[in-house]
Amino acid sequence: MSTVPVLLLAFSLLIPMAGVARGEGFTFKPRISTTMEYNDNVTETNTPKGDTLFIVKPGLSATYEHSRVFFDLSYDFENKKYLNQAKGDEQNNYLSARGELEAIKDLFFINTSDTYRKVYLNATRGEVEEGDTTVGTTDQNTFDFNPYFVIPLQERTSLKTGVGVKDIWYAEEGSVDKRVYDLYADVNHELSDRWELIGGAKFQKQDPRWQDGGFERYSLKIGTTYTYAEGSFIEASWEPTYTDYKIKDSSNKQYNPYSVGITYAFSPTIVGSASSSMSFSEDPESADTKNKYSHEISLRGDYERGSITAILAYNDYEATDSVSRNTYWRPTIRGTHSLTERLSLNYSAYMNLYTNPDCEKTIFSLIGLSYGLTESTSASLSYRFKMNDEQTDGNDYRSDSIGLTFTWQP
Repeated sequence: MSTVPVLLLAFSLLIPMAGVARGEGFTFKPRISTTMEYNDNVTETNTPKGDTLFIVKPGLSATYEHSRVFFDLSYDFENKKYLNQAKGDEQNNYLSARGELEAIKDLFFINTSDTYRKVYLNATRGEVEEGDTTVGTTDQNTFDFNPYFVIPLQERTSLKTGVGVKDIWYAEEGSVDKRVYDLYADVNHELSDRWELIGGAKFQKQDPRWQDGGFERYSLKIGTTYTYAEGSFIEASWEPTYTDYKIKDSSNKQYNPYSVGITYAFSPTIVGSASSSMSFSEDPESADTKNKYSHEISLRGDYERGSITAILAYNDYEATDSVSRNTYWRPTIRGTHSLTERLSLNYSAYMNLYTNPDCEKTIFSLIGLSYGLTESTSASLSYRFKMNDEQTDGNDYRSDSIGLTFTWQP
């Protein structure tokens, strides 16, 4: 299921407006950027091939908010031309859209969303970093439809119950498309203005399209959130889950997803957090999910000229057979800094240090300078570095890119 052709048509009709359009509750903003980039290893292999890329990326944002209706959309189309054809040309789509409708005031609601993005075929690599290349990724289109009721039980207690239907489609041949059905009921109780309790039950069914497999999942949930100071809170939840796998001879499993975290505001501009969780992660190459254990500490600071965030995470991905595992440490740093009124510095870097199955190491860094030419146009110069180092015989490589971008956004 892909909504991109419809959005392309809508975009072609709207872009001639060439400016910010506003109506009652409606805002529309077009944008476009062009980039000339040189990459000395576009295939990211140990036999590097360099090429020059010409990239055109038109996009738009639209928001509508009125009475009991809300709609928000962001869409970009990216056309990459490899001038020396060291790699095939690319046409990439990026969509984030959501709608919220209060069908019956204070009682019945309908939420829907649609996303089109790049994801790694190897789910254990996590999210695709902004500004990264598309090597090792595929297109994922996810449509979600969720009607639900909110029923007040007491002054501080409410029941939220509904259904969800999610359709997941992948562009890569061999990936597993899925349809996921949810039926749930959650009770929320406010013990005080600072302390909240939640309990619930859920049934989930995942059906892979065009192949065998999938599962039925039954879970209960208890959780709490306590705000102990302004900008500071503790939250915890536990969701014992039983999974009935549909593959013949597959063993059913009892899991215990959980989440516990604390956030502390040292000051209005400095916030630290620590968390630990176990959750189910979508896997493009399987009819089932992966178990993800994640442990993370982070610190964010805002200052007069910018902001900086540092994160240290340990991720552990477990297959449904509970034998195959991928584990790694991931330190990350990112931030922005205004050098002058018009000139700003943006940076992002992370390192994956694998401890299983081998001692592989990957590094990604992106740094850029952006200069405002006018109120609606800017120019930016960026440098991207990537490296993959495997201790065993594998695909060691290094990739360096430099790009010049001009952006128009009224």
